[in-house]
Amino acid sequence: MPAPLRKFVCTMTYQLAADAAPEAAKLLRAELCGRRWHDRVADRPLPNNTVFIQRSAAADATTHDVHDACARDLKGAAEAVARAGLKLGITRAWVHVSGGGSYGLAAGELLSPDGD
Repeated sequence: MPAPLRKFVCTMTYQLAADAAPEAAKLLRAELCGRRWHDRVADRPLPNNTVFIQRSAAADATTHDVHDACARDLKGAAEAVARAGLKLGITRAWVHVSGGGSYGLAAGELLSPDGD
């Protein structure tokens, strides 16, 4: 019998570069929602640039693994925005993994290449 999956609730808040195009910010949020992130709770919008997800992980995965997977989602969404030809730039991101307690800033190398 395979090991059971563990579930986590992850919250992510990100800051965009000052010169990010408004269309790029909207597309980034849409890309994240397309990756199963939510920007609303009970039909109420979350604060700007904040999303959450319920994520499953293998029993042997650490909260750091889940944290890094969240940052990779953000990076992938930012890359999709860049492929659309829009300037974005993510300067920092905060990820909190509930259920295991991992939280902190996403590693710089996992962020958009236009960020600082």
